[in-house]
Amino acid sequence: MKYSIVKAVVIVFSFLSFVSCDKDFNSLGSDLIDGNHFVLERYPVQNLTAYSKATGPVQSNNLPINALGIYIDPYFGTTKAHFVSQVELSTPNPTIGYQPVIDSVYMYVPYYSTYKSVTDAGERIYELDSVYGYSETAKFKLHVYENGYFLRDYDPADDFESAQKYYSNDKSLVDAYKGTELLNNSTNVAQNEEFIFSNKEIYIYKTDGSGQYLDTNGAVLANQTDPTLRVIKERKLPGMWLDLKNSFFQQKILNAPTPGALFNNNAFKEYFRGILFEVEAISPDQGALAMVDFSSAEFKIIYKAAALAPTTEVPNPPRTRRILSLQMGYKSTSNKKANSINFIEHTRNALYNSALSSSNEVNGDDRLYVKGGNGSVAFIDVFGADDKIIDDNNNLVNGLPDGLGGFIGNGVPDELDELRINMKLKQWLVNEANLVFYVDKVAMSDSKQIEAERIYIFDATNHKPILDYYADNSSGSNFKKNKILFGGIIERETVADANGNKKGIKYKVRLTEYINQLIKNDNADYDDNVRLGVAVIEDINSPANAFINPANPITIGTTQVPFIPVSSVMSPLGTVLYGTNISAGDVNAAKKLKLEIYFTKPNQ
Repeated sequence: MKYSIVKAVVIVFSFLSFVSCDKDFNSLGSDLIDGNHFVLERYPVQNLTAYSKATGPVQSNNLPINALGIYIDPYFGTTKAHFVSQVELSTPNPTIGYQPVIDSVYMYVPYYSTYKSVTDAGERIYELDSVYGYSETAKFKLHVYENGYFLRDYDPADDFESAQKYYSNDKSLVDAYKGTELLNNSTNVAQNEEFIFSNKEIYIYKTDGSGQYLDTNGAVLANQTDPTLRVIKERKLPGMWLDLKNSFFQQKILNAPTPGALFNNNAFKEYFRGILFEVEAISPDQGALAMVDFSSAEFKIIYKAAALAPTTEVPNPPRTRRILSLQMGYKSTSNKKANSINFIEHTRNALYNSALSSSNEVNGDDRLYVKGGNGSVAFIDVFGADDKIIDDNNNLVNGLPDGLGGFIGNGVPDELDELRINMKLKQWLVNEANLVFYVDKVAMSDSKQIEAERIYIFDATNHKPILDYYADNSSGSNFKKNKILFGGIIERETVADANGNKKGIKYKVRLTEYINQLIKNDNADYDDNVRLGVAVIEDINSPANAFINPANPITIGTTQVPFIPVSSVMSPLGTVLYGTNISAGDVNAAKKLKLEIYFTKPNQ
């Protein structure tokens, strides 16, 4: 049968959905093309072992997105996320002016949000994205301090030849150098002692420059406390708004005593070493956590200064309003290169901790535990070790086919060998291959749990994405749902439960290109049977790796795993999935982890 005809069959069948079957092959749709000349068959891989491993502390400096807050998962435990960042001058060597006096200092960091509607009063309604545990009462204490610990670019332990790595458990480094509290002692406790992530848009009101609210005619309002009388000058998306301490920035920045401190950002980051955001629980069962892009922050010092120095004739020259802009956070695609670290404190619940301690990498686990941050990842060994019955040219090294599907001689082919032989000798063609993970609904049943929106499969042997990741350029309306064909996005119930939640059913990840190249065995760059990794991720568009703290390595047999995907570090969420070590008589046997391969082949 010519390859072009077989290829046409693949295209015709690529849209079909398939039903489950047992170990044996099950012919489907054999009469769709040219009578009985072709069949489409589903093959469930038999040699599949999956197990979980705790990651321990992970590299968490200069992440694209950072977590801040407290998230309480009833199954996995409590996560506290703190953040420290250097601060940069948006424009180095600024002209401050003479006799500067601060009006205000503020920081605004927008949340991820979606516009939904507008009220009759003109208030825009937004829905927050990537805020976990959100509610109108999910509060915690937020402290903001000057950081006195210098965040290095390069590692002195390596003669400054490699980039400095900081880990999620390195908070003690900066705690010893914690400086002045930078938040104003504001009566607005939503900024400090009862901080809350709000979905309300932020209003900037018209003022006279001295903090006095004005009416529509520009006159100072007689009643400064009634917000309904104020004139809205600007609206901002929901975000974190912090009023910072004027006196500190007056002395530290505008009246900087160190010569050259503001000359360039190298000097400035040595002089003012950054800001620490620290969270503290108000009560053990309360909190929320948001994913925040601190590189998008507005950080401004608003002040008045004179253009000319005082003279005998003019001892107090007139001051005009000025703005000194600062920036923070790290963005590899921009000029924002302020080093930062996300500190993650995770207290595991007893059940989760016990499950990780008893994980079995030899026989596999009945459940898989994948959680972001310094949580856990799963690994999958497919087909077992290659015994080299088949060489790189798909020739038999030991043993010859007997024509009946068996072998004569000393060689005993394994499952992968048999698939390679069938592809070569019987003209089989991989049409589709998927890993299917079912959610343990009992473990994930609590109404307070937020199920991970996506899991990610990666090459855990070579520490890189698999072929199917690179092959998929599809995009979704939400950038987190790009690479839709590659998959891993949760499939949920269509009907909400009593709490309004649509709970997860399963995740499916496409491995077609990887499996096809593995079985074809004709390209040395893609024919290795690698160990697969499974991780919860925050962003499918960030395939880079993060180091695991070498003091707490992941060990599989005698092999150490040095990396996990950086996007897994960014996510606080977790999920419990059915694994591979489930006996046939178990009531959950049908939910066992599956690798399903669909072949198109001639009907002989």
